[in-house]
Amino acid sequence: SSGINAEYGEAISGDFALIKAYKADEAGNLIFRQSANNFNQPMATAGKITIAEVEEVVPLGAIAPEDVHVPCIYVQRVLKCTGHQKRIEKLTVLKEETGSKALSDSPRDRIIKRAALEFQDGMFANLGIGIPMMAANYISGITVTLQSENGILGLGPFPRSGSEDPDLINAGKKITAFVPNDGC
Repeated sequence: SSGINAEYGEAISGDFALIKAYKADEAGNLIFRQSANNFNQPMATAGKITIAEVEEVVPLGAIAPEDVHVPCIYVQRVLKCTGHQKRIEKLTVLKEETGSKALSDSPRDRIIKRAALEFQDGMFANLGIGIPMMAANYISGITVTLQSENGILGLGPFPRSGSEDPDLINAGKKITAFVPNDGC
C-alpha cells in the first residue's frame, strides 16, 4: 500500500456498445485502423452487449493473436457493412504552393503560429484539442514528435490533397497526417 487514501468510482458501463472496426475474424476478434483504435477499444469492453460494424470479416486464424485489439469475448455481434463510404467530417489539407495551411492574421491564427515557435528539435509534446493541435502545421526544420489526445503518436500536419485517410483524424475530428519518427 502507498499509504495514500483514494476513492475509486465505478467504471462506466452500458447496455450496448456500438463500435466501428476495420476487420473481424469469424470468432469476433477485432482490429482497428489508425486513430479508430483509441476510443473503440475501451467502449467495446464497457458494454454488456457489444455490436461491431466491420469492413471485412476474415477466417478464424487470419488475424495474428498479437494484432487483436479487442478479443472476441467482448464482442457479441459482428455486422459486415456493405456499400460503406468513409466520409471525412472536417477536410482540411495543406496548400500545395506553401506546404502549410493558409491562416489569416486573426488573433487565433497568430497564437497558433507563435505556439509553433516554442517547439525545439528533439522535443516530444502532447497536444490538446484546438489551437495546440493546429501548431503541427507550422513546424519546419526540426524534428518534433507530437501526440494527439486521441492517441496518435507521430501526429503531423494536415495532409496534402489526395493523400487523405478517413481513419487518421486528430482529436479535433480533422484529417491529419502521420509523421514516422525514430526518436522513441
